[in-house]
Order: sequence, then structure tokens, then C-alpha cells
Amino acid sequence: MRRGRAACRVAPDGAQTALPISAPGIFTAFRYCSYDVPFWARPNTREGRWNQVGDPPTQYWSLTPDAAWSELIRAENLETEEHLDLVRMPLWVCRVPVMNLIDLRELDQQQAYGLDEAAQIADDWTACQNTAPAVRNDAPGVITYSAALDRHANFTLFGPKRAIDWRSVSALASTIPAAVAALGRPPRGIVDHVRRPLHPIPQARLF
Repeated sequence: MRRGRAACRVAPDGAQTALPISAPGIFTAFRYCSYDVPFWARPNTREGRWNQVGDPPTQYWSLTPDAAWSELIRAENLETEEHLDLVRMPLWVCRVPVMNLIDLRELDQQQAYGLDEAAQIADDWTACQNTAPAVRNDAPGVITYSAALDRHANFTLFGPKRAIDWRSVSALASTIPAAVAALGRPPRGIVDHVRRPLHPIPQARLF
């Protein structure tokens, strides 16, 4: 049975997962990115929580700066403030329409797609990857709990996108206003709050 398209509903007032609305029908999202642009239009060359290798473009963002920095800390297995002192990374911000997004923090949407909070933040991406085609078919993006930082949320955007000037108004679904919001290290104190994978994948650090 095909699931209906879901209008995004904002989390209750006061919750840190609530969408930071920058204008009616628009929210801001954040991600770290060392490239010249924060979006791409080609299929993914590495698997992620919501994509397999070769899937259409899948763009990973967070709904708060702290969640975006926590994703960096988790991905690179950075463990101390001294490690973070070596980081000099652009933090991008973009503006995205809220309309028709699926919000998997909502119980009815979790039931519709068979993904509770535990599945959304699990180290094993299989459940999310298996559900991704249905989610991608139903909506332009999905909001989920953050695996890296408790009480925060991430936003995954499907399809090829192109960054345009932050001051511009997007006239196409494929263009999104974006800009570098900061350049530097994650804020002090956040490293102790990052949720770590139970079995980190050994890799050489970028920093």
C-alpha cells in the first residue's frame, strides 16, 4: 500500500528538535562540508544512512549547528578538545521549504514507515536504507532523530540540488539558498555529549 505524502509538523514548543523557522514555510538546516559547494547532483559514491552506493543524490543536513558539528565529531572519531583544536571546517547553512516533508519524529509516521527512534539512530543503517525508496518516492526529504546528538534532529534531502546565493529566492525545486555560516572548530563542551557508535569503523582522521 502506498503511503500518503506527509506535511511536515513541527515538534512541540521548547523541544530542541523543533524546526528553526526562518520565514513562513521555510526552515534552516546546517552541515559541515569541505567542498566549495554543499550540494551535489550526481549519484552517491558512498553509502549513507538513507542511500546505497549509486542511489540518486542524497544530501545530509542537521536542524541545529550543534547537531551538524556532532556529526563531524562522530564521523571522524574526535575525542578531545585538543582534537577539535585541529579542526578548521566550513559550516554551511541553507533554507529549505517545509512543505511535504516526512517527519519521522512523529509517531504516526514512524508507524507508517516502520522506523521507530531506535531504528533511526542505529549503527546498522539497513532498516533506513531498505525504507529509503518508499520515503524518497513519497517526499522530497525526511526529518529524523540525530544519531550523533540526543534531542536534536537531522534532515535528509533527496534529489540533485544546486546552491544559490543566500539572499536569493529559489524559483526551482533544484535550487536552494545557502551560505557558509562559520569557519572553524566545533564549540567547546559539545564533544562530551556526542553519541558514539558502538563499533566505530577504523579510519585515518582528517584532522
